[in-house]
Amino acid sequence: MTRQPEPGNAPEGNAPRSFGLSQSQRWGAASGLLFFLLVVGTDYASGVAAREWSELALDAGIVAGLVLVVFNAFRKSVLVGENEIRKVQPLWNDQSVQISEIRRVHVPTIESGLWLYTDPDGNPALTIGGGLEAPDELEELVIQHAPSDAAVTGLGHRANGSS
Repeated sequence: MTRQPEPGNAPEGNAPRSFGLSQSQRWGAASGLLFFLLVVGTDYASGVAAREWSELALDAGIVAGLVLVVFNAFRKSVLVGENEIRKVQPLWNDQSVQISEIRRVHVPTIESGLWLYTDPDGNPALTIGGGLEAPDELEELVIQHAPSDAAVTGLGHRANGSS
């Protein structure tokens, strides 16, 4: 069953289709951060946490790092356009591959995601991890946009049409 794009992600005209982090992944990241902040806050409120500047700086650094990781996770997205597939992460450089250069699309059978190759026997030019919204739609869209001579590997039971 193919999901319809959510209103905020629906492409307009030739705009690229955006796939952001799934709701369950967002909830997990946010609840993990909240739990950590509650534990650290409780330690400081009860006086258990160390009061030396070096220990305070370490705790502040850990909290800041976790906030950045969660921020990056919330803003991570994959854009599938007519000519390019781009992975956008605010804390790292964007990665992209031209659709015309794709020679192989690998759909892992053990984990979710896609590996896009410009050299069929080389390393992936772009890896798209799991945890994104509408993973089946993303997979279908990438395979449809890939050149007709690009190999599609790793589909397992889906390759023969059974689900």
